[in-house]
Amino acid sequence: MGSRIKNDVKKLFEFWCEVKPNRGLERGTNSRHGGPTPPAGVILESFPEGFRDKEVLTGLPSFAFPCDLESDSVQSYSFVHTTGDSKWRFGFCRHDPKTNTAMVLITYLPWHDTFLKLLPVLVELKKTDPDGFRTFLSEAYNRGVPDSGGSLTVFYNSGQNHFIFERPLQFQLPSIPQNHNLNLYYNFVDPKEMIGVFAAMLAERRIIFTSRHLDRLSSCIQAANAFLYPMVWQHIFIPVLPWEFKDYLGAPMPYLIGVPKAVLETVSNDELGEVVILNCDTKIFESPFDDVHDLPAEIVSQLKKNLSHTQDHIGDRVSKIFLGALVQLIGGYRDAVEFHDTSKSFNHDKFIESRPGHLRPFLAKMMELQIFAQFIDDRLKMLNSGLGFSDEFELETVRYAEKMKKRGRNYVFLKNVKDKTNPAVKSAVKSQPQQQQLQDDSVNDLISLDDSNNTSFDLEDFDPLNQNARPLPQIGKTTFGRKSSTLPVGITPPTAAISSGSSVNNPLYPYFAPKHMATVAAVTSRLPVPPAAHIHIPTQRNTMPVRTDDDFELLRKYGLDQFPLNGSEQQLATAGNGTISSGKGMTNWTTFD
Repeated sequence: MGSRIKNDVKKLFEFWCEVKPNRGLERGTNSRHGGPTPPAGVILESFPEGFRDKEVLTGLPSFAFPCDLESDSVQSYSFVHTTGDSKWRFGFCRHDPKTNTAMVLITYLPWHDTFLKLLPVLVELKKTDPDGFRTFLSEAYNRGVPDSGGSLTVFYNSGQNHFIFERPLQFQLPSIPQNHNLNLYYNFVDPKEMIGVFAAMLAERRIIFTSRHLDRLSSCIQAANAFLYPMVWQHIFIPVLPWEFKDYLGAPMPYLIGVPKAVLETVSNDELGEVVILNCDTKIFESPFDDVHDLPAEIVSQLKKNLSHTQDHIGDRVSKIFLGALVQLIGGYRDAVEFHDTSKSFNHDKFIESRPGHLRPFLAKMMELQIFAQFIDDRLKMLNSGLGFSDEFELETVRYAEKMKKRGRNYVFLKNVKDKTNPAVKSAVKSQPQQQQLQDDSVNDLISLDDSNNTSFDLEDFDPLNQNARPLPQIGKTTFGRKSSTLPVGITPPTAAISSGSSVNNPLYPYFAPKHMATVAAVTSRLPVPPAAHIHIPTQRNTMPVRTDDDFELLRKYGLDQFPLNGSEQQLATAGNGTISSGKGMTNWTTFD
C-alpha cells in the first residue's frame, strides 16, 4: 500500500463548500417512506462549480457534522477520506455556532497548520467582501503548488492583505509550538498515555480516541499517527468518525479511529470487543493488552525519562524522542539488506541476528506487522531505483550508529586500562578489598556500554548533521597542547592513504565514512615518524596540561588516573628515539593530551 500521501498534487485544494445541518434529524433513523437515510446536512455554496466527485459530495455533510455538536465556541478540526487508490484526502473544517454552518476545504495536501490558519481568513473575507472572496478562491485554486520548503502568496482586499501558503519540508518533524496537532496532544494527553498509544500502534491494535471536542479529537489522533514515522499506518484511519459510519468500530482488523464521545456512547462494549481506548478529555487510557510491557524495557525507560523533562520539549524534541525509539528498533535494517546483480533484498533472519539480544523477541513479532513490511518495501524501492535519500530517520540512524561505535571504543579503552594496571599498584589495592570491589563495579558498569549489550538512546546526543564531531588534526601540525585525536604519537592522518587501500566503499551509506578509518589507515600504513625528541611528553600526573581530554577525564572519574600502565616507560623511550615498532603492541596505543 505504501505511502498514503498523494505525490503528484497539482492544486492547493480540490473543493470548498459551506454546509448547513439538517434540523430535527434523528441520526440513524430511516425516512418515513422507508427510503435511504437523509443526509446530515446540505451544501449551501461551493467552489468550483464543476466539482462532480459523488463520493465526496455524498459523505461530506456527515464529516462536517459528525454528531450533534455540544460546544458553544468555534471549532476547527480535520478529517480524512480514503480514496479508491488508498490515498488520503484531507478535509479541514471550521464550525461556527453563531451561524450554525461549517466551512470545509478538501485537499490532498496534509498541510494542517496552513489550512487551519486559512479557514478564519476565508470566513472573514466572505463576510466583508463576497466578490473578493470568490476571486481569492479562484486565484488560489489555479496557482498550483509551491515546491518543498517554498511558499505561494495570494493577495486580497485590493492587494492590501495577503495569505502565504507555506509548503512544509518533506521530512520535517512536528514541533512545539508551531504544530497545532502536536500542541493539543501534548497539552491534553500525559506522557504515560502517549507511550501506551505508541505501544498499541506498534502492535497494530484496534485503537479508539474519544473526546467531546472535535478539534481536540482530530488533533490528538493526527499527532499520535505522526509519531509512527518513518512507518505509515496501513489500516483504517478515520480521525473523526461520523455517526453514520459507526459500524466501522466492529471491524475485525486494526484501525485508528477518532470517535466523538456522543457517538461512542451509542455503541456497547460487546459491539466493540477488545479495543484500546484513550479519552482525551479525562486522560484515561484503557487496554485489554499489555503492549507497554511487551516493548523492550530499555525503550520504555528512555521514553519515560525523556518525556518527563518538560522544560526541554520546545521544538521537535518530543517528535525526536519517539523517533529515537524507532531508530533503536529498526534503524539497523540496512545490516540485513543483501545485494544482487539487478536488485536488493531484505533478509529477515539476518536482521534478527544482527540486533542486540534484548531486542530480538520484540522485533521477531514486529516483523510480522504490515507497517514494518511496508516500511521495508518502501526503503528497498528507493534503493533499487538508485534514488538517494537522507530523511530525518536515516540521519538519526547514522548518528546513533556513530554513538554505538564510540561506546565500543570506550569499552576497549577501559578494558585495556584495567588489564594493564601495574601489578604493584594492584597488590596495594588488594589490601582494601571493599574499595577494590567498588572500583571494579564502577569500571564494569562503564564497560557494559558495549553496543552488543546496551542501546541507550540519549536525547542530548542528537546531532544529525554531525556538527559536534571532533575534526582530525591538519597534516604537519602537532597536536600537543590541545585536544588530540586517537592517533598514535607522531603519526599524522594522511588523507591520500584513505583513498586507495583503506578506502571506504559502503553502498548502503554512500555519504558516510567512519571517522576511525583515518586512524586505521595511519596505523596500518606504518609511515615513518618524524623526529620527536624536542617534544616534551608528560610522565607525571601533576605535569598534565590543564585542558585534559575526554579519555583522561573518564579515567579520573573512576580513579584510574593514578595507575601507571605496564610498558609505559618503554613506549616513552621509543617515542623519544623517534621510532615506532609495528609489533603487536601497536594495537594498544592510547594517547593523551
